[in-house]
Amino acid sequence: MLLLAAGVAAITAHHDVSRNTLRALRYVLGTEVAFVVAMAAVGAIYQAISTNREQRLYPPPGQLVDIGGYRLHLYCSGQRGPTVILDYGRVGSYLDWYYVQPQVARFTRVCSYDRGGYGWSDPSPKPRLPSVMAEELHTLLGKAGEKPPYVLVGHSFGSFDVLMYAHSYRAEVAGIVLVDGAHPDGRLPFYWRDKLWLRAMQFTAPFGLPRWRRWCGDGPAEIAPIRTAIFCRSHIYRTDYDQWAAFPEGADEIRRLGTLGDLPLHVVSRDPDRGSGSDDPTFSAREQHWLKLQQELLKFSTNATHTIATASGHDVMMDRPDVVVEAIRKTAEKATKSRR
Repeated sequence: MLLLAAGVAAITAHHDVSRNTLRALRYVLGTEVAFVVAMAAVGAIYQAISTNREQRLYPPPGQLVDIGGYRLHLYCSGQRGPTVILDYGRVGSYLDWYYVQPQVARFTRVCSYDRGGYGWSDPSPKPRLPSVMAEELHTLLGKAGEKPPYVLVGHSFGSFDVLMYAHSYRAEVAGIVLVDGAHPDGRLPFYWRDKLWLRAMQFTAPFGLPRWRRWCGDGPAEIAPIRTAIFCRSHIYRTDYDQWAAFPEGADEIRRLGTLGDLPLHVVSRDPDRGSGSDDPTFSAREQHWLKLQQELLKFSTNATHTIATASGHDVMMDRPDVVVEAIRKTAEKATKSRR
C-alpha cells in the first residue's frame, strides 16, 4: 500500500509526499526484516536447546554402527534364532515396531533399525533405492555381529528392501513377512504440494517452527516425545523427499526381480472392508485394487500365505500387532523346520 501511495504521489507530482512515503516504506521493510531475523534466531536457539535436551532424555536404545563413513542405528532384543529383521515403510523409524518387537523377542531374536537419514541413523550419501538400502542393511548386520539366517519383515515401502535383500543374499534369508507391502505396480504419486510441504519442513525445522506448531512427532502417547525428538529434524524431510522421488526407479528394480522359489512368505494385508460405511464412493474400489496387489505379492514364492488383518488400516503393526506377531511366529517356525 505504501508503494502504491508513493507511485500515485509521484504521478500526480506530489514529490515530497512520494519521498516521505518511500522513506516510510524503507523503515517498515527494515523493521520487518529485523523482526524476521530476530524470530529466526530465537527459533534456532529454541530448536538447539530442545534437541540437546531430547538427546539426553531419549538416547538411541540400540547401537550406532559405522558402515563406511556414516552410522546406522540397530536395536536388537531376544535370543535364539532365526533372527527377525524389521523394516518400516517410506518414512518412519524403529518405533514403528514398538508393539511388535517386545512380543517377538519372547520367542526369538529380533532387530529393528533405522535406514539412513531416518530415526537415529546418519543421512546416507547414496541413492534411496532398494538395491542400495539392502546393501546397507547387509553391511550393518555384518558389522554388528548379527548372524543369519534371517526372517525379513517389511512394512509398506520396506517390502521393496526385504525383497531385494532376499534376492541379493538368498542364502542368508529363511523367510519373509510383508505387512501391507508396497507393490511395484502400485502408484505413489509425488504431487507438487507434497514436495512443497517436505521442503518447507526441511528448511524451517532448524528454526523450530515445525516443533513449535507440533507438525512433527505424533503417535501413541507413550512414544510421542521420542517421535518428536526423531522427526523434528531437517534431514528427516530431506531423506523423505529423496526416497519418495526415487519410488518409480525403486519399483522398476523390484519389477525386474524373479521369484524366490519355495522361500516361506507370509503376506499380511489391511482390512478392505474396514470402511464399508465410508461416504467416499471410490473407497471400496481402491481397497479392492489394493487387495489384488497384495495377492499378487504371493507370486514371489510357491510357499506363500495370505492373512487379512481385520479392523486394521495400513499401519497393521500398530492397529493389529497380534496379527503381525503371529505371522512372524509361523514364518520363523517354517524357517526352522526347513533348515533341519
